[in-house]
Amino acid sequence: MVMNNGQSLVIIPGIYRSGYNNNQTAFIMIFDGDNGDVFYEKFEVKQFSCSTSNYSLHIGSNYFSLQKVILDIESDMLTIKGQVTADNLKPWPVTLFEPGCMGWYAYVPTMECFHGILSMDHSLNGEIEFNGSNYDFAGGRGYIEKDWGRNFPENWIWAQSNNFTNNDLSITASLATIPWKNTAFAGFIVGLYYNSKLYRFTTYRNTVTQEIHYESNKFYWKLKQKNLTLEMTIEKGHKPGLLYAPGKIDMIPRVHEYLDGSIYLKLYDHIETILEDHATSAAIEIIGDTNKLIYMASPAQ
Repeated sequence: MVMNNGQSLVIIPGIYRSGYNNNQTAFIMIFDGDNGDVFYEKFEVKQFSCSTSNYSLHIGSNYFSLQKVILDIESDMLTIKGQVTADNLKPWPVTLFEPGCMGWYAYVPTMECFHGILSMDHSLNGEIEFNGSNYDFAGGRGYIEKDWGRNFPENWIWAQSNNFTNNDLSITASLATIPWKNTAFAGFIVGLYYNSKLYRFTTYRNTVTQEIHYESNKFYWKLKQKNLTLEMTIEKGHKPGLLYAPGKIDMIPRVHEYLDGSIYLKLYDHIETILEDHATSAAIEIIGDTNKLIYMASPAQ
């Protein structure tokens, strides 16, 4: 969730169950992009309840849905209370033949991680009192995704922003090592929402990587699908937060995420430039063996 002044707040509700022992816990993670602070609040599993037919989740007295977030936490390290509402959501379409952003891969039961994009972009309203400070989200912008499965990928690059000069533009982009039978490949999902249209550059839509490299905290990626070409330059910010991720026996601090990154992108066909823009307040994660991932994704491979 991003305020009008560019300040960002990430809220991550979830539940963890170890496959190696009896450890299980519900949790809410809160990441303040202004200073890099991360709060990881545990809850008993019995305090967790969710719908199986729509996105509606309770953890204690906290509530999460597509239209509303209610926060009510008071602990030794964290006091956060308030409500934020969302309007005009833009979900990644779900159909029988392409069930969301993963395409037909969503039907493969051996995938270690599943991913869904519930809203590429939406407007926000409401306020949150957070450790003595007031966060006013009136006129702000939001994004909602979800992950589930057995583990996070070994290596990945992920970026998201809807804070471009053009207010009708948002992007989410991910590249990750995907285990496949006895080998692995570099799978990717890129969604670009522009002028009420979703451009999908994905592995299962036969998009090809024409150029890719990473140096000096800048990741450059050039993708081509039929007559469309997308160029992206993704740059880390300066205030990382250390998020928790699933380990074998517990959630562990593992993922450095930036909320003050930047994304430059250009979309064009063989005739003209369709759009060219630059975003700040971008969420960026570059995790694991980047060289190995980029080598695997390179056109020569």
